[in-house]
Amino acid sequence: MSAGAAQARQIFEVENDIKIVGKADDARYFYDDSEQEALRAAKPWAQDPNWFKDVHISAVALIKMVMHARSGGAIEVMGSMQGKIEGRAFIVLDVFPLPVEGTETRVNAGQEGNEFLVNYTTPCPKLARREHVVGWYHSHPGTSVSAVFYPQMYAVTFIQLILTLFGWCMHS
Repeated sequence: MSAGAAQARQIFEVENDIKIVGKADDARYFYDDSEQEALRAAKPWAQDPNWFKDVHISAVALIKMVMHARSGGAIEVMGSMQGKIEGRAFIVLDVFPLPVEGTETRVNAGQEGNEFLVNYTTPCPKLARREHVVGWYHSHPGTSVSAVFYPQMYAVTFIQLILTLFGWCMHS
C-alpha cells in the first residue's frame, strides 16, 4: 500500500470511528432466534426513545451496499437491510437492493418496492435466513452521509442509512 493510500485509510478510520475487531467480536454477526425473540418481547426501546446508540455493519453487507450505490451512478438507489438488535445497537448482517425508481435527487419505493420486499422476506426463514428487516438504505450521490434512528418508542425498530459516494460529487 502506498504512503498516500495508507494515510487516506488512516484518516478514514479516524473520521468514521472504525475499530478493528477480533474473533470474539465476530459472534455479533451470528443470529440467535431465542435471544432476538426475548429482546423484541422486552422492547427496552419502548421505555427510552434514545435507546439505540450504534450501528454495526458486516463487511459483506457494507460491500453490497457500496456496490449497489455505485451501480446507480448519479441516480439514487435503495435497498433493505437485514439483521438483528444487540443491546443498544443495530447489527446489519445482509442487504438486498429494491427495484425502485430513482432520480438524481430522490428515490421512490412505491408499490412495486413494497411487494418485492414482502416477496423477498417471506420465504427467508425457510431458507435459514431468520434475520428481520432492520432498516433501509439509499444513496445520495454527492451530498451527505447520515444514519437516522426512527422514533424508537414504537414497536417497530428501524434505521435509515444514507450512503454518499464522494466519487460522484457534483460540482458547479
